[in-house]
Amino acid sequence: MSFFNTDEPTVNLRMVGCISYGPTKDGIPSHVLENGETYDVPQSEAEWLLSADLAELA
Repeated sequence: MSFFNTDEPTVNLRMVGCISYGPTKDGIPSHVLENGETYDVPQSEAEWLLSADLAELA
């Protein structure tokens, strides 16, 4: 599953942490990448999620 709006190539990751992002409404983020779930993430985003130990390759 992907929430990202980009033409950049994606990488399939499994989250080992949790992160929220996107525009907020009343302080609630528009998207959450949840622990244990698998997502298609743009390559540039995948690099920092992997380096921050928030994800692993699925």
